[in-house]
Amino acid sequence: MRIKTVMVHLLVSLIFLSACAPAASAEPVAPTATQPVPTAPVETGGPEYYPLSTRTGIPDVDAVLAAVESGDPQALRDLVRYTTVGCTNAEGLGGPPKCREGEAEGTLVNVLPFLGSEGHFLHESELSSFPGVNVIGLYAVYVVSDSAYSEEAYTTGEYAAMFTTEDDQTVIVLQIREGIVRIDYLYSPTSWGDVIQRDASELILAPK
Repeated sequence: MRIKTVMVHLLVSLIFLSACAPAASAEPVAPTATQPVPTAPVETGGPEYYPLSTRTGIPDVDAVLAAVESGDPQALRDLVRYTTVGCTNAEGLGGPPKCREGEAEGTLVNVLPFLGSEGHFLHESELSSFPGVNVIGLYAVYVVSDSAYSEEAYTTGEYAAMFTTEDDQTVIVLQIREGIVRIDYLYSPTSWGDVIQRDASELILAPK
């Protein structure tokens, strides 16, 4: 009788321990809200920028932004506002556009100025070959100050829109005054802030 009683107590103990033990799971338990799955940091590389769909509420600027976003070179060509200036036969860099064959010194020509490491011009007769600009985002928009570089052949806009490109080393600045009056190329990221500080009298869209 005593042996039976001991056996009963052992059996009850085993049942109790089995009920308290955690059940084994065949599948991993999904993490809860308090146990997030760790993720690797995302590196964007290059400067942050606004999407090309960004608008400012300024009609002259937004017309240019829309043309750039469209990716249609003709939409951009339609917004070009030429600078009319006398050509020159003078040698060397800078200054007015060089006279082409058949043009006398001082002949008035319609050109779109480009400013980068060197200056050059796109003549009105060459505009149909202009491929537009290859950009990925909008970096900044500002009101152009009187201290921005300007001369007769390289007029500035009332506004300027800076765009980032895929190489992360270049921004393209469209100078805007009732259309596009000049296109600038800046090749050093460290200089972009300096250009904005020098050329902007008011930030409409500040760099991120």
